[in-house]
Amino acid sequence: MAVEKQTAAPMEVKAIPQEYPPFTDQEKEALVRDGAFILDLPGETIEDEQKEGKLLRYYELYNSEARLLKAPSIKGQVAIYPDPKRFFVPNSGNKNLLAQEKLAKKDGQELRKRLGLKDDSLDVIIPDQASTLTEITFKYLDETSKKGEGVWLFGRDYSYRYGRTKNPVNESGSRVAIVGNAGPDRGGVGIVVCSAGDGVNDVRVVRLVVAEKK
Repeated sequence: MAVEKQTAAPMEVKAIPQEYPPFTDQEKEALVRDGAFILDLPGETIEDEQKEGKLLRYYELYNSEARLLKAPSIKGQVAIYPDPKRFFVPNSGNKNLLAQEKLAKKDGQELRKRLGLKDDSLDVIIPDQASTLTEITFKYLDETSKKGEGVWLFGRDYSYRYGRTKNPVNESGSRVAIVGNAGPDRGGVGIVVCSAGDGVNDVRVVRLVVAEKK
């Protein structure tokens, strides 16, 4: 993966878990009509997924098991866009975390406008936890397996790319976990460490939609 160095301010390590309210009926209808898929996340940890026998692999965790494996995912409803052409926020590769957060905010504004929703309705976010992206990967795989061949987000159709998270693996938060490069031929879902201040072509922002906290 080609890496472009960019300057980033120190990242604040945020409290977890993140909780979001359910979508309204209007928001659900608009999202589904626009091609989104809605998932309910119960707030599982990667440690929970390991116990369930889910396929996960790790690289260079830097003794970050407590920060990474025990951190619960988002609790509440989220929406993703499974179409590989819409799964990631456009032009979010080769950007550091701060630049990617700005792109996520802009994508949320454009989404609300396109769906005809109020400014205080939906947001596109980068999750605080790696477990959010592993959980949506396994949940979507389960849902699609019920209807035929299961689909691996971050798999071949997604060019085996990674999704950015803000899950710190060190005290300063300068190094964070990314999730991706998934599939049965890859040994499951990959979790790798990446600098928050680096822009990497294959590390992108998942278009992860939540209802704005009121």
